[in-house]
Amino acid sequence: MKLTIFGASGRTGMHLAEQALAAGHDVVALMRNPAKLTLRHERLRVAQGELTDEAAVADAVLAALSPKIFGGPRDLPLASGTGTILAAMRTYGISRLIYSWGPSIMIPRNPLLGAVRSASFALLGRLPATRSMVNETVKVGQAIRGSDRDWTIVVVTAPHDEPGSGRVKVRTGTGTGDRVGSRISRADLAQFMLTQADDLRYAQQELRISN
Repeated sequence: MKLTIFGASGRTGMHLAEQALAAGHDVVALMRNPAKLTLRHERLRVAQGELTDEAAVADAVLAALSPKIFGGPRDLPLASGTGTILAAMRTYGISRLIYSWGPSIMIPRNPLLGAVRSASFALLGRLPATRSMVNETVKVGQAIRGSDRDWTIVVVTAPHDEPGSGRVKVRTGTGTGDRVGSRISRADLAQFMLTQADDLRYAQQELRISN
């Protein structure tokens, strides 16, 4: 497959790029600063900027992004960038998007959990240090859910850098599936995201995953 990856220089994104290349995929890593990615491979192309005619020839887009929790920028670059990604995907006819984010992007179906989440967000939204994180999370979630692409949001709580186990528990936003915990290896997160690139089982769904 031909894959476009956003966030390839991050701790999860690096696993994504390395595993995709090891599996024989062609990868375009789109970044603000290409110098941050030291990985080199004959099937890897590192590009600066947004999806363009050259970079958008892909079967799927994978994004491993997260907001800055404290003191984030007021212009919400990830929110605007997500909107740009979705618009470009529509322009170039790319359907599949797998987007990894922290736990706050998911809207719980359980009314009690939903109320707790709303109250927590309301509190964090009042604090200057975390206001931009809350605003960005809300806008990213709205942009993805409101799109007509075959998106899957992969929600994680506490990713870590220990070796992957090859085992991933999955729970859907409707409450079906495994009972999940909080911790997951970034290697396992990346591998799960890669398996979703050509699998529409969880299209237009939000998932929580853990080891």
